[in-house]
Amino acid sequence: MFGEDFKIIFKGNKAYLTDDKPIPLNKVDIPNYVTEFKYPTYWLIKVIKHIETEKRIYCEIISYHNGKTRFEENQKRFSDKLNALETVTFRSIDTIALNKTIKGGISKPFYTSKDTVISDNSYLPKNHETTYKGNISKTFYVKFKDVNFKNGEVTFEKKFDEYKEIIELSIVNPSIREEFDAVKNYFSKILKTKKIQINSKIEITGNQITSIEVNSPEISKINEQLIEEVKINFIKSTKNSNIEIDKTLFTMEEYFDSFSKEEVNINAFYNDDSDFFEDLLKITNTKHYKHLNFLSKKHESRIMKLRFLHKPFSFLFLIEGKENYHYIWETLDTKEATYVWHIEKEISKVKEYLNEIESKIKTIKIDGKKNYINSTEDKFERVYHDYSEVKQGFVKWKKELNFILS
Repeated sequence: MFGEDFKIIFKGNKAYLTDDKPIPLNKVDIPNYVTEFKYPTYWLIKVIKHIETEKRIYCEIISYHNGKTRFEENQKRFSDKLNALETVTFRSIDTIALNKTIKGGISKPFYTSKDTVISDNSYLPKNHETTYKGNISKTFYVKFKDVNFKNGEVTFEKKFDEYKEIIELSIVNPSIREEFDAVKNYFSKILKTKKIQINSKIEITGNQITSIEVNSPEISKINEQLIEEVKINFIKSTKNSNIEIDKTLFTMEEYFDSFSKEEVNINAFYNDDSDFFEDLLKITNTKHYKHLNFLSKKHESRIMKLRFLHKPFSFLFLIEGKENYHYIWETLDTKEATYVWHIEKEISKVKEYLNEIESKIKTIKIDGKKNYINSTEDKFERVYHDYSEVKQGFVKWKKELNFILS
């Protein structure tokens, strides 16, 4: 294998010289502080020595890349020998280039020598017959809907007049995740554009693309602050949804699955329902801010996930009292009393009673509060809000609720 050019592809905490066999990072000659590659990464390497007795190759790194790629046919022909390897060592590593690939910050090939030109044939279709030589420098626009959001990058395809085949272009941005693809229309809305500007420079030698440099002013604006704006905009849109569903109580995941117009993995925005709850309080001018915060801190999340109601937008908490568990229904932005239902203090009964509580709330929504209060024999109580004095009103409400819970 002496003198052969190969690719080594990094995915998470593994390296690959073939599609079949991963090599642990601790068997690759890189600094100990590198424990994983979060973004698509590969290096082009040249084999200096193959030490079969040690199942090791000693290599020169030619260039560093971020982005997805595939193994060339030439490399696949050595798959048996490459699969037998256990260790990869290098003559030297460019620390700056290494750190950039870890952070997903290389948008064009980083060569170890200015005199070295290496072909990345992953861009080259089979049986390609073009003989174009030179640079393609173009500025053009791509519709947001035609851009694919992936982990650490966006990708799209483009056909240039100067090149026979379609080329997949990639723009690196560490803030981007593939879960955002389902809500990219919200990014378009926040950025106030339906198209993104693309500045591209492609070097072609003979039949091979030797480098690609692509950037976009709009994609570069996507950072944690803008993602926060997208998240809030998405929440408002979902909260104002007019979708009708014959169900009353929802977990956070069920809520977004039911009322979002997009099929989105909500984990792109939230790790748990408490974060979602906090954002709802931020974007709503609720009179019950202190009340909801108080209930949230007492909610038994280890026993039951917080439940959400769409209309009126409200929450169902489970709070432990001295003698009982209590289901507490509190609205976000309507002037309703706080409803408290008492149940047995047995964890095994929580789910059973939850279905009953859902039925009771549904009855209240359909038949009205007065009809429910006049006809029911349920063990429940109401705590009224005093809006005349905000601070004293909360103190009064809290005192009465604590008395009920004790």
